[in-house]
Amino acid sequence: MDERVIKIVNEARWADGQMVRNRLDDITFNPMQSQEEFVMRLVRENAKTAYGSEHGFANLRTMADYRRYVPLTTYDDYLPYIERLSNGEKNILTAYLTEHISALDGYKGLPQSRWSVQTSFDYSFCAGFQIAGNHGLLANGMTLNLVDHSVERLASGMIVGNMLGRLLVRRDFEYDDVYVVPVDVGNVSDQSDILYMQALFALRQKYISLAICEHYEYMLELLRYIEKHWPGLADDIEHGNPYIEPDADRANAVREIMESHHIGTQIVGQLWPSLRCIMVYDVDQLTASFELLRTYCGKDLHFLFTGIASPEGTFSTMLNLDDPQTVLIPDSVFYEFKPKEASNYDTLLTLDQLEIGRSYEMVVSTLAGLYRYKTYKNVLVVGRYHDTPTVIIDRG
Repeated sequence: MDERVIKIVNEARWADGQMVRNRLDDITFNPMQSQEEFVMRLVRENAKTAYGSEHGFANLRTMADYRRYVPLTTYDDYLPYIERLSNGEKNILTAYLTEHISALDGYKGLPQSRWSVQTSFDYSFCAGFQIAGNHGLLANGMTLNLVDHSVERLASGMIVGNMLGRLLVRRDFEYDDVYVVPVDVGNVSDQSDILYMQALFALRQKYISLAICEHYEYMLELLRYIEKHWPGLADDIEHGNPYIEPDADRANAVREIMESHHIGTQIVGQLWPSLRCIMVYDVDQLTASFELLRTYCGKDLHFLFTGIASPEGTFSTMLNLDDPQTVLIPDSVFYEFKPKEASNYDTLLTLDQLEIGRSYEMVVSTLAGLYRYKTYKNVLVVGRYHDTPTVIIDRG
């Protein structure tokens, strides 16, 4: 571990995040101005795309025009366009370079433009480092990465895979010096092998200050795996194997910790004394398993819930430590909302018309080339940050 490199990287992470937070603070005071500007940017810059030409973007002059003349869409409406993009055609859904197709189990694959990738990087990644840094949680330790970062490059040059994993390795120079689990682990096909590799590299490294995982269940699964398999893992650490160099001192320290450990009790602080923060993506709801994870972690470890995101886009961003409510992003997504109780989409509301305590389905237009797209994702409005609604996922 090179503490000098980690310090430089963490300072860069915090600086990127501070710029994002400054921008967020500006745009959340007058969100509808940002919404109007965003829509007109989409219309203006994408008027000559295949989709924009077919739907008369060049003739749209206001946000009201956009809402009146551009139809609501679902995933099936985009299949012909996605096929053309996959074959290497350009200027199809957006004028921006389409460089990635998000693909996750349980989700449909959707294209991501360069600007939508940047939005995800800013609000799902940099924003978290700014909050962690402001609370003194970006210590000079490594980052435990429990993220699938395997990707496939098509013949056209398009990359298909998990967007979060791609963001994690965006800065190539920092990977090996900062992250605990090597990038190649994501290419292992068997889940039990992935868990073994994650546990091996995690236990081998004492100085971990931050963990990043797609779901908090992944961290819980890792800890349970260590509880069950620690004797063999400690032996591998002591003697080394094709993946790691031998380290008898660390192996003995792991044995000492685990021999006195009781199943289901606090363990994170003993294994990794510097680990103070876990950044969690895709938190739909906090279940009983989250409380068990808190027990493993202890009271001194904090959580960052990064916001509402999926292959369809990044829809909200975090504001505080240990707080699942997140704020909508008025300069990067155009939002329309169907009241949850409404039987149709005839009357859609804008961001300024939402009421605290009510639930709405999001209809979004994004920098990735989705236009008035039905997400079928419901959010509950729980408050406001400046003049912009804060939300949590509504699974009810």
